[in-house]
Amino acid sequence: MQFIKGGFSYRVKKELGYAGEVWQRGFSEVRVNDEESFRKHREYIAQNPVMAGLGEEYPWCFEALRKRKAQGYGTTEVVP
Repeated sequence: MQFIKGGFSYRVKKELGYAGEVWQRGFSEVRVNDEESFRKHREYIAQNPVMAGLGEEYPWCFEALRKRKAQGYGTTEVVP
């Protein structure tokens, strides 16, 4: 995990000139055991931008992606 995070941070800073922190300290590992566990973890991840105050308008928020898909847009297309 350290290799992945370190490599990504290095490239973001070098290629994009980003000066801030990319990752929070540490990470946690959680095993997803069944479909119910998967749904709970997925919902937790989906709510992170909302809980961080970014709201559903954050472009990579699950809800924003669902809305774009319902309107017939792909995930990378800009919605007018």
